[in-house]
Amino acid sequence: MRRRASLQRGFTLVELMIGSAVSVVLLAMALGASLQLQRRSTLEQQTMLAQTNARSIKEFLVSELLRVGAGMGNATMVFSQDDVRQGLTVWTSPDLSEGRPPLLAADPGFSLPPASGPYADMASDALQLWWGDSRGLITLDDCSGGKAYRVREDGAERFCTAASPSTELQPVSGQTTPAFLVNASQALACHVEVQQVRAASQEVSAVAGTGALRTGSGPCVDAQDAVWEQTGWLLMRAQGASYRVNWASGEPVLEYLAAGATTWTAMSRDVERLKVRQGLIDLSQPQLPPRWFPDAEAGRPAVDACTLGQALCAVDTGPADAPEDAPTSDAELQRLLQERVRSVEVTLVVRTPRRDLGSVQAGTSDDEGFPQDGYRRRTLTFRVSLRNPAIAGRVP
Repeated sequence: MRRRASLQRGFTLVELMIGSAVSVVLLAMALGASLQLQRRSTLEQQTMLAQTNARSIKEFLVSELLRVGAGMGNATMVFSQDDVRQGLTVWTSPDLSEGRPPLLAADPGFSLPPASGPYADMASDALQLWWGDSRGLITLDDCSGGKAYRVREDGAERFCTAASPSTELQPVSGQTTPAFLVNASQALACHVEVQQVRAASQEVSAVAGTGALRTGSGPCVDAQDAVWEQTGWLLMRAQGASYRVNWASGEPVLEYLAAGATTWTAMSRDVERLKVRQGLIDLSQPQLPPRWFPDAEAGRPAVDACTLGQALCAVDTGPADAPEDAPTSDAELQRLLQERVRSVEVTLVVRTPRRDLGSVQAGTSDDEGFPQDGYRRRTLTFRVSLRNPAIAGRVP
């Protein structure tokens, strides 16, 4: 009986407490490992999402850049008086709250990253692209009754078309249609506002300028200029897009502005920085490698920072059979440099949509120089060869 009682005795309170404590420790260890694995899995998912977002933005920008200069190559675009540019314009880290007139108006809703703190070096470039839309394209032709070939009548706003012109550019609701009058062989594209398309009489009425801004002189408004005696004139709807990174909300937002629009649209809240470099050819020696602007290693500034006094910004005079005059102003120098752009290099810094609070180390930077604020970042750099400037306008 005594042995049976001994065999039926259970665990003591101390033994139960020790067992419970060991179980709790093991459970805590298992839970900690599980949470660590879950956190790592979440970080990996966030990183993969950042990479996917970066590739999506890249593919979109590549498709946009390949449109630059469509229908006009690198012909000079005259938007209004004293507003002359190419199909691609890059502004280096601009404060767009002050604007870039006349085509980028001042926007009080824009802000650069804070001037001090971990994001002080995150200012982005602004990018603007222009091209012509071939849908609804109208071919200009000789005005009947003229003594010589001419696509423009004495009236500065009247242009003659080939038979049965498209009416897709016909304005609606009393508005005008922004368009380009383009002749790639003359390296000229005049921005106009189409007022009316008269298919029956094969005529188009259009005024040179953009919006309320008008062109006051030059071939775009001079009906007697010899350029209007040349064949090859086309009228195409003006298309374009602008891109910037806005920190007004305290966080970066990649924004997009369509041609003619006044409101910027958010594209991505993951792109933290957008930087653009331009590769220029030498028209007199096109076999040479492109010069990149900016190029920190060579000490070369961005195109929009070039001045006549900078030797590294010197521009060639063009091919021997069509030499150009040397630029006489910084604006003319920058325009000639922009005319020679054939490649673009874009660098995107994309961060994870969410941050890991457990990895925040205020005031410190990682191996790539980014703040350790809980976000993981991926840097994506890609180059695009601009196909349209190489096939029309100033060659090669």
